[in-house]
Amino acid sequence: MRWCQSFLVEVGRSLQQLGLKACPVCGLEDSLGVSHLPVVLVDGGFPARIDYHSLAEERDDDLTLALRIECTACGYLMLFNAERFRTGDDKIIVPEGIDDNVLFED
Repeated sequence: MRWCQSFLVEVGRSLQQLGLKACPVCGLEDSLGVSHLPVVLVDGGFPARIDYHSLAEERDDDLTLALRIECTACGYLMLFNAERFRTGDDKIIVPEGIDDNVLFED
C-alpha cells in the first residue's frame, strides 16, 4: 500500500502553507522528503499472541495512519496524522503498482 500521488501533493502544499519549508533542526531548505509509504501506528498495544484474535475481530486499539517526513541532510523525522489532511471520504491509499487514476468503488 502507498499514498495516492494527488494526496502527497496536497499534503506538501498544506505543510508549506503552514510554514514547513525547511528542516526545523538543521534549517536546510528543500531537504524534507515525504515517504510514499504510510506509517501505521497502533495505540493500545499488540496482543500477546496474534492467533488469539482474527483480523476481522474488533479491538479497542486506536489505529493511525501517519505521513513520514524526513530531512535528507540530518535525518530528523516527523510523523503527521494523515486523517488531518483527508477531506471527506477521499481515497488516500492505493495498492502498490496501481495507477492513481483508477476509480475506486466502495
